[in-house]
Amino acid sequence: MKRKKVKKHFMDIPLGRSLVLMTALAIIGPGARATTVSIDTTAANSLLTAVSNPFLTEDQAAAVVQMKGNQAIIRKLQEFDIPASTASFARALYAEAHGKPITDRVGMSYSLDEVKGNIGGIRMVITAIERDPDHFQRALENRIARFSPRSANIHINGYVIAGGDGGGYTFGDTDFYLNVGRIRDLVLAREVTNHEMYHAVQGAFSKERGAFDDDPDLSPCHATRKLFDNLYEEGTADYVGDHSLIEQAKGEAADRIRDDERDGLRHIEWSASLLEMSVDALNAKTPVPYSKVYAVGFYGHAILYNIAYVIAKDITARYGPDGLIKLLRQPSYDYVLTYVRLPEYGKDRDHPPLGHGTVAAAQVLAAGCK
Repeated sequence: MKRKKVKKHFMDIPLGRSLVLMTALAIIGPGARATTVSIDTTAANSLLTAVSNPFLTEDQAAAVVQMKGNQAIIRKLQEFDIPASTASFARALYAEAHGKPITDRVGMSYSLDEVKGNIGGIRMVITAIERDPDHFQRALENRIARFSPRSANIHINGYVIAGGDGGGYTFGDTDFYLNVGRIRDLVLAREVTNHEMYHAVQGAFSKERGAFDDDPDLSPCHATRKLFDNLYEEGTADYVGDHSLIEQAKGEAADRIRDDERDGLRHIEWSASLLEMSVDALNAKTPVPYSKVYAVGFYGHAILYNIAYVIAKDITARYGPDGLIKLLRQPSYDYVLTYVRLPEYGKDRDHPPLGHGTVAAAQVLAAGCK
């Protein structure tokens, strides 16, 4: 396995000079696998410098907010139906830097008070990534390589950010974002980065998989397909993320995630039932909008993650990593159908049955519905 050398670049920004760490990894082996990753810490470093600067100007605040990583904070909040914008983010950053109270819902959603109050811990995580990128990336590289096609030629861009909601996320392409404003433990950061990097790998094959874009006017059939898209994406990324890291992680965020996962797997039948009800809701005489179904299953305690994870775990137990690699290029209903065809399916608690409606919906999609 060959590795590209670490390159460190410096970029001028209005607040002075901030380290930009670009770590490129080449995963090259039999079959000429080439998956490269770069991680950029500029956005997080710049925001931390800005929020702790009592002399910050409005123009400087605007420049920081306009960085690509920080723009992702806005986009993610908009997914939560919060009307975030570049202007409101810049105003909140300026206010927080000057010690002015932020009382409006949108301004508070950037969580800048939390960031400012934990700058020391946040900087420790960023510094650990920058100081020894090879150590941080080695395990990530190995984990992602196991579940990526050997012939893949993918470049993944990672951005370290600090602020807003969510510990990590992607938007369906090959970029991912790690929010160290929420994830202030290096071990948990590895798990979240694994998860989000695999979403980026999924994004590289989304067209081959026929994944649906977000659309408020999906037909019941297409909405069901979208549900299976999300089930596949989150389940496989959750598995590749590596739950053993969550067991090792420390801090409030790790405790919450660990408790949710343990409770979810203890009551896995609840997750399967919610999946069944979600399918029913999308195909009712008066269908429930997909955004509402998604919010119930994948936000908050993320109950649908549990059955999605178990499906990925059981497929991998039977077929090895190649089972998930194959699914990168297959429609998401095959994720469900591959699971229900396992010899162990429904025979013990480790292979819980899905609802009849869920299985039937996957079969209808495979047959072709409109």
